[in-house]
Amino acid sequence: MRVEPLAPAIEDSFLKFIRRDIISNFFALLDLELYREETKFWVALENAEISGYMIEHDGRDLNLRGDVKRAAELLNTASLAEPLINIEPRHLPILKTFYEPMRRLGPPTEEKIATLLVMGMDKKHFKPIIMQNPKELGANKLEAVGNLYRSFYEEAEMGPITRENILKAFRRRLIYGTYEGGELVSFASGVTIEDLSYVGHVYTLPKFRGRGHATSTCSALVNALLDRSEEVMIMVLVDNNTAREMYRKIGFIETWHEFLVFKGCKISGQKAGV
Repeated sequence: MRVEPLAPAIEDSFLKFIRRDIISNFFALLDLELYREETKFWVALENAEISGYMIEHDGRDLNLRGDVKRAAELLNTASLAEPLINIEPRHLPILKTFYEPMRRLGPPTEEKIATLLVMGMDKKHFKPIIMQNPKELGANKLEAVGNLYRSFYEEAEMGPITRENILKAFRRRLIYGTYEGGELVSFASGVTIEDLSYVGHVYTLPKFRGRGHATSTCSALVNALLDRSEEVMIMVLVDNNTAREMYRKIGFIETWHEFLVFKGCKISGQKAGV
């Protein structure tokens, strides 16, 4: 068994591997298609077959997938000191020998690790609910959307977001939003890769919640994404019952996919099982 950077010679094999479960591996496909320059890919190979991989994206995110027996070798290549980590639950024991959980994604609680549940929808289950007046947002709304993105990142404690990050969102994603009193108060963004779309962010300023903004922006976005793909997926915190119920109302159905997400701190000098 060996671990090596993803190279052109094995890229077809890597694509075949991630397409076995496109939901679990969506971020790998997304980074390959849209964020290759910002992403480091490491793959575990055994007898020329890929058995797992690790991604370090944009200096802040670490994703780990595949055979748990190969997790340690992959994590030995990790370079990020305090990444936002996304793993399968089975990887947690070995991951914790490399990174100490600091805090969960989302609103702070006593728990340091959050669970993300994947929900999915196809066209026949879509039930849009429009309570506000959602509009597609273009680059001329960069400043207003940027303010919402910064509020979202701050509330979720995901760290800073740069102007370049926001520009990339406009170039690569669909973004819808709703206004109140002339102010942009809610947005939803999504992207389509091959025949699957992903709703990445849905956010409403706190004082405007409970008025149908998120439901409306998400409905408009999903409608546009379903024109581009057969299915749409979204990830939601298991304990965010309000969001889960809203997504159910417009047609999302819970899948069996779950992932653990948290901010981690690298344990200096640690190796697997030490």
